[in-house]
Amino acid sequence: MFCIAAFIILSILSIFSARYRRLAAEAWKCVARKTTFRKCDTNFKENLKSRLLSGLAVRRPRLARFFEKWIEVLAFIFVVLTIWSLLTVLRSGLNLYVYDTCNPGHPESCTLSAQACSIDSATPTFWHSLRTGHLLSWGHADIKQLVDTFERIPDRAKKWQPLSYTNKSSTYFKQFNPSKPTALEILDPGCKFCAQLFRNMQAAGIENRYNLTYIAYPIPNPGSDTYKFTNSYLIASYLEAIKQQPKLQLATPADWQILQRIFSWQDANGVIYQSRLDYTYSSTQTEATLQKWLGQIGYSPEQIQGIANVAKSQSVKDAIAADRQTVEKQIKTVKIPTLLLNTRRYDGVVNTKELEKR
Repeated sequence: MFCIAAFIILSILSIFSARYRRLAAEAWKCVARKTTFRKCDTNFKENLKSRLLSGLAVRRPRLARFFEKWIEVLAFIFVVLTIWSLLTVLRSGLNLYVYDTCNPGHPESCTLSAQACSIDSATPTFWHSLRTGHLLSWGHADIKQLVDTFERIPDRAKKWQPLSYTNKSSTYFKQFNPSKPTALEILDPGCKFCAQLFRNMQAAGIENRYNLTYIAYPIPNPGSDTYKFTNSYLIASYLEAIKQQPKLQLATPADWQILQRIFSWQDANGVIYQSRLDYTYSSTQTEATLQKWLGQIGYSPEQIQGIANVAKSQSVKDAIAADRQTVEKQIKTVKIPTLLLNTRRYDGVVNTKELEKR
């Protein structure tokens, strides 16, 4: 292991200084002999150890004796860590290519990915598993995640068909035109990046060039019945209930108008409503706000009460559960928003200039 560790270190040093290249070449010969099950060049190994420890022996003899005794063990640890680091980099690069995030289990932890709200998995981290003594479970989950990553590589070249993921209750920002391509946004009403993408799409005029539709996906907290944003499920229930109830004759459907107010409108204090709904309003206040907006859109008190009742019904729960299956099992996104635009897929916020080109 000492020769392997020496080769790694000397190879790196030789990039910056020619004085180490001869030693790196000798270390490589030693490694080559090791890989063919032959003895390493003892002279090289001892000479290199002497060069490393001679200066230290003069200044710190006890430390030099420690390194001389344990140098093989330290070299072994160094090689293992180097290999692990290299594999981690390669795996992160593969994840970045497939998912647009280097950590699909916890996407927001990757600074290289596009802005998005992560759909965290229940898979524990290595260090958490080490502390709790569940390394075997971590290893099994980690291998499964790696297999999933390889299985999803073809998705990068896939021609996405947004209409394949819509259903009979899907609504469109403007009246559906069969001559136009379709754009589908997967959104969480509480995700600020969904609001950013929504505003970018409007600025780029996507709703004019595409049949723009959406799937409301309240991001679940892993391992529980709660959600990343407290009121997201309630809002999604109202959006689905509006779709199922008799609709008013509106240029822009009522559920889209609700989304527009959540993502773009501000209250009397200049605070965007999405922030209020996420962090300030209780479920009662959220429901009252939604009902107030429905009244402003044109619904009567009786119609609003009907929507409120339907929002609590089993049919709405089943519809949201079906949409969740579509997002998690078919589209398989790990970040919100996800945009299927014509035949392309974008994970995270897409800037206005990019959208204008599409």
